[in-house]
Formats: sequence, C-alpha cells, structure tokens
Amino acid sequence: MPLSPALYRFLQALANENRQRIMLLFTEQPVLTVGEVADRTGLGMSTVSEHLKQLREAGLLVSTKLGKEVQYRTDVSRIQATLKDLNSFLGKCC
Repeated sequence: MPLSPALYRFLQALANENRQRIMLLFTEQPVLTVGEVADRTGLGMSTVSEHLKQLREAGLLVSTKLGKEVQYRTDVSRIQATLKDLNSFLGKCC
C-alpha cells in the first residue's frame, strides 16, 4: 500500500532543510509571524511565506489572521495523527 497523499505531503514538506529550520523555531516560541520567521532565518519574506504555506498545507502548522498579520503555530494533534499513520505504514513494510 503506497503512502497516503497527506502523509506524502507531510514528508515532502519536512524534506526541505529551510522548512526543518522553520519548524525548529516553534520549539523556542509557540507562535510566530512571517516577519519573525524571516528575521530568525535570514530568508526573504516571500520565501518564508511560501515555506509556511507548504508547512500549513502539509498539516504541520495552523494559521490565524489577526489584523494585517498572520500568526502560525504547530498543529500538534494533526502532526501526532500523521506520525501514527507513518508508524503504521512502516510497521507494514519494515
């Protein structure tokens, strides 16, 4: 049985080193804006926006719009569910 599309997107999102660095920022501060991520990574705002979009679409982050800013935080329950699916997949093949 192949990977589900959701699990594939999850793994694909984490395959990028910059997205890994961005995810690790959330261990230091649970809520971050695009500007804060850009400042901490040294990446441009548009690059960060694209990475955050991919992480959100892959189920790693959720976003909330407050005025002109968008705040991002990890989607812990969805990450845990996806990791459970990954564990199930690996249990079948390995």
